Amino acid sequence: MTIKKSALALFAGVLLAGASVVPANATAFSVSADRTSGLTAAGDTVNVTLTGVPADQGVYVRLCKGTLAEVSQARPTQCFGQGAWVSLSATQQLYGAGNAANPVALSVQAQFDSVDCTVDACGIHIRRDHNGGSSDYSLDRFIPVTFGSPTVSAPAPSNSVARAHGKISFTIVNKKGKTVTVWVGARKVVKKITSNNFVVTVPASSAAWYQAVAYVGGVKVLSKKFNN
Repeated sequence: MTIKKSALALFAGVLLAGASVVPANATAFSVSADRTSGLTAAGDTVNVTLTGVPADQGVYVRLCKGTLAEVSQARPTQCFGQGAWVSLSATQQLYGAGNAANPVALSVQAQFDSVDCTVDACGIHIRRDHNGGSSDYSLDRFIPVTFGSPTVSAPAPSNSVARAHGKISFTIVNKKGKTVTVWVGARKVVKKITSNNFVVTVPASSAAWYQAVAYVGGVKVLSKKFNN
């Protein structure tokens, strides 16, 4: 079962500088998120639920850089994309706002602009929209979130040729069913490729130098010069 984490109500009682007394309808406003930790760095979705949105007001919901302490002093300025704009007002919905009665499926990712939320503190910032929000901080809330470390993909296998113990080994990947022709100096070997990680081994040449070359379907896929 996923436990929802309630947002820290930053501004229910403690306001940003310049804000006035909290309106009565704002004191009932609260936010929560279904996930706040271990988010996928490359891209994820957090469902944010808004409760008690004033009927005539809209809010912005965005992922932003900042700590709880920093956001309590000033609104964050580095945020990911446009975020979401939601409202209960039918008029604002006609202008593109989403329905604030529904959970907000907020797209997030760890890296944006110069921010890396796997290193920098980040969170979901909620504030009143452009219709009065520039001077009204009563709906400002902040939910700290964390991301997991970026997934590092293993390098894709690739063709290779190497010399060891007097032999040249060619490794051909993802060509099962095709025919490979290899040359080591003047020696030619032709093999049917029977696996997607196929190895052909040929004795090394005794010449002062020589080329080791492999062709699959008439296309050169490997070439390397060796010196003795």
